[in-house]
Amino acid sequence: MAFVMVSTGALTSSGVRTLSVRSLVIALALFTAMLLAAGATLGYLLARSPTPVVALRASGTNRYTVEQLGVLSGRVFKLESEAALLARKIGVLHDYEARQANGKGDGKGGPMLAPRQDGLRSPTAELDAALTRIERDLALIGQATAQRNLAYMSFPSRPPVDRIELRSLFGNRVDPLTHRQAFHAGLDFAADIGTPIYSAAGGKVIVATHHPEFGWMVEVDHGNGLVTRYAHSSRLMVKTGDLVAPHQLLALSGTSGRSTGPHLHFEVIRNGEYADPRNYLAGL
Repeated sequence: MAFVMVSTGALTSSGVRTLSVRSLVIALALFTAMLLAAGATLGYLLARSPTPVVALRASGTNRYTVEQLGVLSGRVFKLESEAALLARKIGVLHDYEARQANGKGDGKGGPMLAPRQDGLRSPTAELDAALTRIERDLALIGQATAQRNLAYMSFPSRPPVDRIELRSLFGNRVDPLTHRQAFHAGLDFAADIGTPIYSAAGGKVIVATHHPEFGWMVEVDHGNGLVTRYAHSSRLMVKTGDLVAPHQLLALSGTSGRSTGPHLHFEVIRNGEYADPRNYLAGL
């Protein structure tokens, strides 16, 4: 089978050409291949275009930023809740809120401005507000902790000797010298001569002298009406006016004054009244 093509010249000649089916098929195939190659080339060039890549990267960055901001917000709000809970547990946040409710810091004012149309705060503004609240709560916790640490340092809770062996308790007893009923104003700890005697808390030495009945004695004022007394020492290691830390060496034990043998007589005096040291010393 063949196709006949008639061609005419404008001025000179005309002719008849015959094309076979095979030649026509080959021509169509070549034309189709050229179209496919052109399309592939165009697609490749479009794929390498920087515009869609930049848009994709920008979109990915925005998603990343939003996700990270959400995670950060969750962590900040969790931290804020934990800080507020801790502050309430130690009682400082409740006191702060009560002071606010009683009128302190209750004033309001400022210029008259048009309302915001969206009525919403930005995520960063919410984070800033949360961080401000956390800083406030942590500041209150720090202040309360410092105050409690100071109170603990001045509270006579530490045993005055390392080895605790009580020989006589607080209260009425038979006097070891007269053998009659008498009041014992402190605790007697067994202590060989030269045993270190330590301060039960931090404070100021207000007495460091010899007493006819207490012998060589030390008194430490811890504030809040609390004073501790250490008696019957053989040697004093501090003097009046010294500032002492908790568990600081004050004296060495002995048997000076009204005593039947080496020991430490320890007293706690609160607002001028004798108190049972067992109510203060830890581990007794």
